[in-house]
Amino acid sequence: MLEELRKQLEARLASGVDEQPVALDRGRQFLACRVAEQELLVAVNDIREIIMPPPVAFLPGGHGKVEGVIALRGEIMPVLNLRKMLAFSKGQLTPMTRILIVSPGEDDFGLIVDEIVEFVWLEDKDLDPVAQNYLSNEFRVVSGIAKTTGAVRPILDVGLVLSSVFIKGDRDEKHFVQTAS
Repeated sequence: MLEELRKQLEARLASGVDEQPVALDRGRQFLACRVAEQELLVAVNDIREIIMPPPVAFLPGGHGKVEGVIALRGEIMPVLNLRKMLAFSKGQLTPMTRILIVSPGEDDFGLIVDEIVEFVWLEDKDLDPVAQNYLSNEFRVVSGIAKTTGAVRPILDVGLVLSSVFIKGDRDEKHFVQTAS
């Protein structure tokens, strides 16, 4: 699947055709990824890059949703485990596991996903909001539902993910949110 996407991108770049106007007419682009048995969508605009999982350093005393930290080209950033965050069973790293480096604002962080499924274009008519009071606490990172061909997929809001784990402290330092056990 990834090899096919890479070949398509290389062909587009080699043709020299600027597809920007076509993309604007097609709606918003999302990355479909799998976490456990659930497919989720993440807005492509929120994704800085997709990487193979490097070694993740354990963070003593860290929030339970934080797997640890990674060093990415000299930048230290937290990595969140979506399986933990969404209350799925623990999984194993596989050759398909990826880390999405997301940038919802000024703070970048990584999200561990089990697999990249596809890129999809969706129009506004295909997107519905979700009332947060319908969701349990661990799923309050879903901002909407997308109706795609043959499936209904939740849309992960990386801004909500960030705010559910981190809060801003004085002098712009990150502090972990204390949750009741």
